[in-house]
Amino acid sequence: MDRMTMDHAAAKAQVLADEGVIAALPLDGATLRDLALSLLAEAPAPIAVKIVLGRRTVVLLAQDGTGVDNEHFLDLKINTVFNCGHSSLWWFHHLRSTSRTLADVAWADPSQVIDMGGGVPLLAHGQIVGAVSVSGLAHQDDHALIIKAASRLIGR
Repeated sequence: MDRMTMDHAAAKAQVLADEGVIAALPLDGATLRDLALSLLAEAPAPIAVKIVLGRRTVVLLAQDGTGVDNEHFLDLKINTVFNCGHSSLWWFHHLRSTSRTLADVAWADPSQVIDMGGGVPLLAHGQIVGAVSVSGLAHQDDHALIIKAASRLIGR
């Protein structure tokens, strides 16, 4: 299915299921470090990775071939997670499923948030306590890489 005919409502439901997978991830330092290293190892191209707990950066890694733009996208994706309460890919599909853009959402300052995937919430007891973001691949692939690496870490 191409992007013009994509069922954004169904894609949004899949992203919610993805969030359920990552909700099982322990949030200790060793696990978050292992997640970041897995993301770097599994990426098919150079990426940057940022993991925050609260608004405190606990991991920030970038491979050769990434740049300052990637770091900026990491922050935009994390801000989106904290502002919309879901993965940034969920926000991407939500806007399209409701025929809206960032410009239609009063709180969505385009200098602070973005409507593309690659930012995923870290949850404790159903509450967002942090986020992991990836930049460097196509935005849907950034998201998929996070879910794949987290799934592997928790044995799914």
